[in-house]
Amino acid sequence: MLENIDLQLIYRLVQEAGYELCHFYAERTITTDFEINDKECKSRHSESGGLCIQLQKKDEEKKYTFRTQQFSTQSILELLNLSFDFSPPQEPPKVPNPTPSHIGKKLQKLQFLIRKINLENAISQPVSFCFQEKQQTYQSAMAPGDIKTGEYHLGDVTLEIETLHKGTALNFSHQLSSTNLEGLWEQLQQLISNIQRRILLGCTEQWPVPSGPIAVGWSSQSIAKMTDCFLRGFEGDLVLKNFSYLTQLSLPLNYNFTIEEMPSPATQNSDHEGSHRKPLVIFDGKQPRGLATDKTVAQEFSVASTGHSRRESFEHPSTIGFWHPIIKGTTEVDSVLPLLTAGLWVEELEIKEFDLMTGTGTLYFSQVNLVHEGAIGESVAPFFWTVSLPEIMGSLTHFSNQTSTLGLFHTKQKQRVLTEFTAPSALSLELDLPGSVPKSHYW
Repeated sequence: MLENIDLQLIYRLVQEAGYELCHFYAERTITTDFEINDKECKSRHSESGGLCIQLQKKDEEKKYTFRTQQFSTQSILELLNLSFDFSPPQEPPKVPNPTPSHIGKKLQKLQFLIRKINLENAISQPVSFCFQEKQQTYQSAMAPGDIKTGEYHLGDVTLEIETLHKGTALNFSHQLSSTNLEGLWEQLQQLISNIQRRILLGCTEQWPVPSGPIAVGWSSQSIAKMTDCFLRGFEGDLVLKNFSYLTQLSLPLNYNFTIEEMPSPATQNSDHEGSHRKPLVIFDGKQPRGLATDKTVAQEFSVASTGHSRRESFEHPSTIGFWHPIIKGTTEVDSVLPLLTAGLWVEELEIKEFDLMTGTGTLYFSQVNLVHEGAIGESVAPFFWTVSLPEIMGSLTHFSNQTSTLGLFHTKQKQRVLTEFTAPSALSLELDLPGSVPKSHYW
């Protein structure tokens, strides 16, 4: 990409035109889409890419942004309205052909699981199962000869099932995303097995939510989803704009977990503006230790960038987002479920709304069960709860030493940013749930 461009020439002409800052961002993405049902597996490949150039004149705050899909020196100079006589004419750069994906074989194995669902349950509509794999290489340069490279490999699965069980319609729609494709297959198989269990239990009686102080066990995926919102307050740009609930917390806190990021040294660890992705302690249980920053926000805080510049594509402006936070409890056990003698187990929840300035969120509990002496029991009817997310995170006392990883998208500056969370299951000893019956009815 940028190696095919005469950056030395472009930077010289840009400086002669009165510009002080010149930043190049280039990307190339190979996308493979799969459509799978119980009869066939279709795939198609496509390639996309482009270049974003940002210029700024000396003593001016305004930045000028240019975008193109042409990777040649001549086309870039024409885009920037910079004149130069080329002799002889440049040849267009050679772009490697897309590398065929080998994931299709694994997806074909998953067809057997889908067929099993179709055979064992009354499926009212064909199972819709779509998988998209993206292999992205991106480069950033602030000066000639200073090209930083990063890689991004993403798998995105959408699974929809409509089934009829004993006369009752049941609908299941799930999305899984991960940069670890091996882990994604495991998650997908677990998800399908979980759906089968839910189909079998779908027509059992659901009990109302109990009220009063109640112990609650949280699955690893529910902890990951709450941590996603919790960490939005640690994004440096939001803190600068006073959009973060962190400014309202009384520090130090007394939480029983830490959060950090440890980028793998085996991968190319530049972010989307060329900064190195460094190990970062985000939260030590008492107070924030590191905010996610890019170069611009880091300059405002008079610190070095933490390497958290993110962008969905060259067509979007860069923003700030975490890559892969890891949550670790200070008190760990093999399993938190045996600690629940009487309480609730939250397997699945969705955060419908979250106020960044107050930390208050509206949670929808979609899969919850009563727990008796460490054993999961009756199903609880789905319910909503508007509550402070920092207070829930502060109520966690025990954590499993077993973790799982969940990829979650959130929208920021009109683009989807994926963050992966490695989280354990956890236990809250007492929470005042918005129940309708006394807990004495159950225990």
